[in-house]
Amino acid sequence: MQDSDVEDSTLQLVIDQLEELVVTLIEEVRERPGIALAVVAGVVGAMVGSWLARRGSAAAPPPAPPPVRAARNTARTTGDAADLARLGLRLLQNPIVRTILIAALERQFRSRFAR
Repeated sequence: MQDSDVEDSTLQLVIDQLEELVVTLIEEVRERPGIALAVVAGVVGAMVGSWLARRGSAAAPPPAPPPVRAARNTARTTGDAADLARLGLRLLQNPIVRTILIAALERQFRSRFAR
């Protein structure tokens, strides 16, 4: 008999708490309708955004391969390798590129030989 009394009181407590929550929400919406509209707009925006993201992912093309793999796949012949070497030498003529390359090489040597 006591178990049913405990269950009834627990259920009544939950119902009272939910009623209090609903009353509090209604009062807050009446006092601050702009905030309630902002919350509703945020929820609707999230739902529309996730619907568009899910819809766009099915029709999206497959991702492009990483640049290294794409360069390796395109440089199959000796002529392509020669073109890449020529491009590399032209890049080394640029003082900014040369400075960056020298700084990177210095960091590599310092980290390997500092141990």
